[in-house]
Amino acid sequence: MPKIQYKRKKGALHIGGGRFFYANEPVEVSAKERDKLLSKYEDLEEVKPQKENSSSKEE
Repeated sequence: MPKIQYKRKKGALHIGGGRFFYANEPVEVSAKERDKLLSKYEDLEEVKPQKENSSSKEE
């Protein structure tokens, strides 16, 4: 599932309905919800998953 978070370095964005998005705390959302939120709130950003370095995996 996609993850989005508040773009700023600190603080939170309250979008109503008891929903908050905090800086540096990605929240999982559906793809449909991601598209809706990102188009409506310019202070939100999608967090891309980081690929693991193959040398850090245990064998």
